[in-house]
Amino acid sequence: MTIGDNIKRISAEKSITIYRLAKEGELSNSYLSEIVNNKKTNPSIDILRRICKVLKVSIEELIAVEKEAI
Repeated sequence: MTIGDNIKRISAEKSITIYRLAKEGELSNSYLSEIVNNKKTNPSIDILRRICKVLKVSIEELIAVEKEAI
């Protein structure tokens, strides 16, 4: 899973809209949308911290990659 996929999943689990996440994280809605839609794949650590603060998750959980079965 990508960071964008994780943001979608976690925000849905916590019933936090992308608009709310952008507003509370002091991010532009368009930039966050690009991250969520995997158009921007390398957000800065500051951006990740803001997202994590609103979602109340660790950076590790946000950037976690699902391991595929071998």
